[in-house]
This record gives sequence, C-alpha cells and structure tokens, in this order.
Amino acid sequence: MKTTHCILIALSLCAVASSTAGCKYAVESYTTTDAMIVTEAAFIAQVSAECEDSPSNLYAEVEGRLLVAANAGPNKYQVSWLDDFKKARRGDYHVKFYDEAGYGQLRKLLRDGESTSSVTPVHSAYVRYPGAYKGAWVNSEFLAAIVSMVVLYFAYTFKSKIVS
Repeated sequence: MKTTHCILIALSLCAVASSTAGCKYAVESYTTTDAMIVTEAAFIAQVSAECEDSPSNLYAEVEGRLLVAANAGPNKYQVSWLDDFKKARRGDYHVKFYDEAGYGQLRKLLRDGESTSSVTPVHSAYVRYPGAYKGAWVNSEFLAAIVSMVVLYFAYTFKSKIVS
C-alpha cells in the first residue's frame, strides 16, 4: 500500500515537472529612466512561454518579494513592481519565475523560516536598471540669474570707469 502511494506521488511529481520542463521562456524588460516627473522607479518584466502545456499562473520572486504575474495574453505574463528612487539600485535584478507547485513550496518554506534555495524556479532572468535621470545639478533658472548678476556687475563697473 505504501509503495503504491509512493509511486503515485512520484508519478504526479514527474508529470508536474515535465509539464513545464519543456517550456522555452523569453523575457523582455522595461525600467523607468526619468526621475524628474515620477516618484518611484517602475520595473516591468514580460515573459513569453513557448510550450504545449503552458502554466496557468506564474509567480515571481524579486529580492525576497513574492509577486503574481498578470496574464498579458496567450502564453504571456507580466510582472511589475515599484521601488523608491532612493532605494532602487543600479544594476541587475534577479527575477525567478515559479509555477503553482514551486510557488506553494516557496510560500511554505518562507512561512516556516527555512531556506528557499531548494526550490528551483521554472525560469530566471535579469532585469537591468541603468539608473534614472534626476535632472541637472543646477537648475537653468538659477544659472540664468547668476549670469544676469555677473553681466549687470560688469556693466555698472564698466559704466563707472567710462563716466569717471
């Protein structure tokens, strides 16, 4: 009786693993590059899955945060998150994608406070963040006022030399 249970469990695990093992994933990403008009950096990773039996839901883990991937079309998923510009660091963000079974294992390990390194993602990718433009160091209005004062000073100095 125990051996049949073990065999059934092993077969079900093989079926779950084989349903997503043959998938090919492609990831496109977008990040905010202008910090002058927004307050947070946006990160978007769009995943395309090419396989016969694509996963119904995908989940992502980014630097300890668990995210749900939105369904963006047939075999397409989208993961997005926000970071404050002060906290967002330049460089690569490692995004790990999980199916239902992997996400369940991941949640259980996190709840129990155990290491999550034993859970293998169905795919992982990097989202590159080059940083955001926060504007010039000196505002153009301030620079124009300083230049105007310098020109005015030299004009009055030159006028006083001519008059005397």
